[in-house]
Amino acid sequence: MAVPELTVDMDGVLCRPVSWFNFVISRNIVNSPVLSLPARDRPRYHHWAETWFGQRIRYAWRPPMPGVREALASLSTVRRLVLLSGRPETSRGATEEWLQRRGLREYFSEVLLNDRGLSNAGFKLAIARERDVREHVDDDGRVAYFLTKDAPRTVYLIAWRGNAGLPYPSGVKRVTCLGDVAARILGGPGAEWTNGQTVPEG
Repeated sequence: MAVPELTVDMDGVLCRPVSWFNFVISRNIVNSPVLSLPARDRPRYHHWAETWFGQRIRYAWRPPMPGVREALASLSTVRRLVLLSGRPETSRGATEEWLQRRGLREYFSEVLLNDRGLSNAGFKLAIARERDVREHVDDDGRVAYFLTKDAPRTVYLIAWRGNAGLPYPSGVKRVTCLGDVAARILGGPGAEWTNGQTVPEG
């Protein structure tokens, strides 16, 4: 029997976001994500932040979220873990280096980065459809909303203030951290699903 696949976001799940309080979370649940772009419309990453130097300033310094290594070790015993991030493919070197340095790369069978020029939600939804993803971990309200509206999926949503209070489908399960996800999937003790009041910032 095949081991079920669990896709896991990176920023705000494995590592602290650029802004300490995660201001970049999207709450847009009105406009459906675009799932494909003509090649001529795909952005070219020439901005300094996408250069080798810019990527290291943007990504390399950021600390991991508490307990992620232990949580991944537990999850890897019952799930095939795939890192699914909206980061551009041009950041692969910096991303892989961060994972290796933190001792996290060994837990992931694949690292999927955004090579399509889509939005964060659009890229993840496209991959979820292609791979028939049934379980995902994220911190973005827009991603959680559209993944669970699209198909009978479970999205474990790390409970930041920025993603509280949206009318999520029942497939969205708000949790305080990746360790809570491991506790739920393994059937062990863990915190109750949050109501939006308990968040990592606090």
